Amino acid sequence: MSVQSQQNSNTLPTLLLLDDEEGILSSLKRTLRGLEANIVAFDSALEALQYSEQHPVEIVISDQRMPEMDGCEFLTKIRKDWPHSQRIILSAYQDFGKVSAAFNSGVVERFICKPWDNKELRFIVNKALEVLVTDSDSNDERENLLPGTPVNFHGIVAADDSMNELFTSIRHAATTNAPIFITGETGTGKELVARACHLEGFHQGEPFIGVNCANFTEHLMESQLFGHSKGAFTGAVSAQEGLFAAAKNGTLFLDEITTLSKPLQAKLLRVIQEREFTPLGTTKVQQFQAQIISASSTSIGEAVMAGEFREDLYYRLNVITFGLPPLRDRGGDILLLARFFLKKYARLEGKHFHDFNRDAIQIICGYDWPGNVRQLENVIHGMVVLNTGKKITSEMIIKALSNMVGGFTAPVKTLQGEAVMATQDSSEKPGQEGILPLWQVEKQAIEQAIAYCQGNVPKAAALLEVSPSTLYRKKQTWE
Repeated sequence: MSVQSQQNSNTLPTLLLLDDEEGILSSLKRTLRGLEANIVAFDSALEALQYSEQHPVEIVISDQRMPEMDGCEFLTKIRKDWPHSQRIILSAYQDFGKVSAAFNSGVVERFICKPWDNKELRFIVNKALEVLVTDSDSNDERENLLPGTPVNFHGIVAADDSMNELFTSIRHAATTNAPIFITGETGTGKELVARACHLEGFHQGEPFIGVNCANFTEHLMESQLFGHSKGAFTGAVSAQEGLFAAAKNGTLFLDEITTLSKPLQAKLLRVIQEREFTPLGTTKVQQFQAQIISASSTSIGEAVMAGEFREDLYYRLNVITFGLPPLRDRGGDILLLARFFLKKYARLEGKHFHDFNRDAIQIICGYDWPGNVRQLENVIHGMVVLNTGKKITSEMIIKALSNMVGGFTAPVKTLQGEAVMATQDSSEKPGQEGILPLWQVEKQAIEQAIAYCQGNVPKAAALLEVSPSTLYRKKQTWE
């Protein structure tokens, strides 16, 4: 049996509600009444599919557990007919395993956790409506967007396609209370991503609390997380609020979570399952409503296999996963970020630096940056403080990198991986006057390949056996 609202309009987007419990459908309709949408509601997945076959649906909210088919299966069918729809699922925590897989495959766009908060529900649906309007207004602009267009997403500066895809995923995932797990090498910006999730979500007006779990002993970490009463242990001269309490309805970010001890892992698992905790030295149970975002620079999967991390906790935390690429894999972002940090710290330190000379750019773009964005930022900040001038030189960079742990040992990369010399007559031994700078040889090779491919950069990159992002990055250094 289907139930349709009386809010019918051909000009409004259709919001389809599906749940086999009439009480939940009624609650959803009451909560969403007044939104700029034509609401239709069904208690049967088969009837809802029949409707969607004959009418366009822009937004779908489906329960996960239903007798005819589960929500993920239903939304998979909706996606096939209406690929641009916004697909939202109602899910209890015990269903997160299957729902997480559906999210990662693109079937599910957003979560709503049961039991839901009415304000949060309206916020999520309004976000979905905003996406529909934005997509409709900007499809042509996106198609004409040039590769490498810079974006500043809540302080994360990037132009690489992999980062833009990450930003889209953050916008979708941030509107849920489901746990988020972030992986990436040290210095890739995991906390910035966690903050971006917070700022994009329903909890943006609430506290963002972050802690590095590797910075505390087991006992101190337990006190940090749960808080304690006066006299709970030696040295507890006063009561202290823990991070779970301080986060309130906001976000709690647990960095380097794989360093937690097994006993603390067990307690964290209970907090996530029961959404409650008990401060040390008390028996008073407190409710926990904040979203948990965790991160690790080491493989959590390997930690599970080695018996160092609880498998059940891993599945609880790893509902939505974001993997951050190392800086060396982000193409033109290296120079983009270098210029961003140079401008930032030149302004802060009152210096006149405005760019890098050509040799400096070659080093910046060729270095592997094992410390990723954090290392790049620190190196540029240090150079700005210790030097004067209008342009950063290669000598400044080499000195700065040489003073770091491990020294400056990574070679500058070239397209072919080796030095190339050009001569006036290839049959004669070259003299100094016949040697071209390496960057000029690279430039000639790239320009010839692009011209041969009639401006098709990906095709030229394939001929040169490099990635397109490498060519875009090289072209930046010639501007």
